[in-house]
Amino acid sequence: MELIPAETSLVVAGAWNAAILTPAWVLQHAFLKPPQDQSLVQVFLPAATGLVFEFPRYAVEGVTYSVRPDALVFAPNLSDDDSLRKVEKATGNIVRVLPHTPVTGIGHNFEFRDLEPVPDHGAIFTRSRQDLADAMPDGWSATTAAVVASFKNANETVHVNITRQWDGAVVSVKFNFHHPVTSVAQADAVLVGNGSRAVSDQSVSYPQALK
Repeated sequence: MELIPAETSLVVAGAWNAAILTPAWVLQHAFLKPPQDQSLVQVFLPAATGLVFEFPRYAVEGVTYSVRPDALVFAPNLSDDDSLRKVEKATGNIVRVLPHTPVTGIGHNFEFRDLEPVPDHGAIFTRSRQDLADAMPDGWSATTAAVVASFKNANETVHVNITRQWDGAVVSVKFNFHHPVTSVAQADAVLVGNGSRAVSDQSVSYPQALK
């Protein structure tokens, strides 16, 4: 299975003020650039119209971020260890500089896809919908299926949500490592410590998740 870099993100749930987290502020406080720094900043404005509202995204220092009232979202351009650590470090700097911002959780998100899944990997989806398939009228065929499972460690400091999906040709596995936090110290321990990395290093193997 291939890791999809565009689906890799770090999300800090809380109450965020977009007026503070401008690109210039983020460069200075998250990436520790001097105030006069002239780093390139790209702005991606939503093109959709209608009832769906999307928030602007900013690309700086090899990462993209967006600010919502309920979440700060960082996504590295690459999914290698150095890029992931860079995002964690930058986010940790923001949390420490804004200690009065309420923070309620930190999530690491990854997605893997198999464009040519072997038949054995489809068995779990067949089993998950078999009772429904048996009840469908003649002439109907299955198109997609998803299996969602959640786990938590003994002290409930880490929740792992795994979503496996099949659309008839592609199998995807999404991992969400969620850390409930209530203080800057707890958030800092997740972002700077090895809590999340220990979970991801010990997570189930991706083929095994499909058996």
